[in-house]
Amino acid sequence: MRIKILYFAQLADLAGKAEEVREFSSITAKELYKQLAQEYQFPHKFFQLQVAINHELCAHKKELHDGDSIAFLPPMTGG
Repeated sequence: MRIKILYFAQLADLAGKAEEVREFSSITAKELYKQLAQEYQFPHKFFQLQVAINHELCAHKKELHDGDSIAFLPPMTGG
């Protein structure tokens, strides 16, 4: 299955891109983030993130399906 991954803020900086498409046999949002965190050295723990699948915030344990897009939203700071 093909999953589009969207990166924002610090995660986009660390990944060096705003988005990418990857192929998986089956995977949950948590499993995907674990792989990406190792590859790109993401500093946040999974529970610190907001997760959006197909542009809707969702539960962290949701399984992904072919054609889904997922965004990992790190904690935001600002002033």
